Amino acid sequence: MKNKSTEIRNLLESLSREELPEFSIVDYWDADTTAIGFQKGDILIYVSTFSKDKTKPYSIIVEDLKTGKELWFKEKKTYTEFINEFRAVLK
Repeated sequence: MKNKSTEIRNLLESLSREELPEFSIVDYWDADTTAIGFQKGDILIYVSTFSKDKTKPYSIIVEDLKTGKELWFKEKKTYTEFINEFRAVLK
């Protein structure tokens, strides 16, 4: 992910050290260096680090890929808040 921001690369590095259910990394946003996606089945988790708040840099959108419906959106999360939400979605 050379074209991604330092924050996204750091997020991916941190996730690699977590014990998580299986998921795929997807990048439907090549031009957006501050965004990355994670997919499990028909669920897409879009994460953006485009935030001026460096203590809570993560915004999360969860979408149903079958319907394209946004299931929920949460913004300005710390890493701990993000990983708890991420784990809940991956279950």
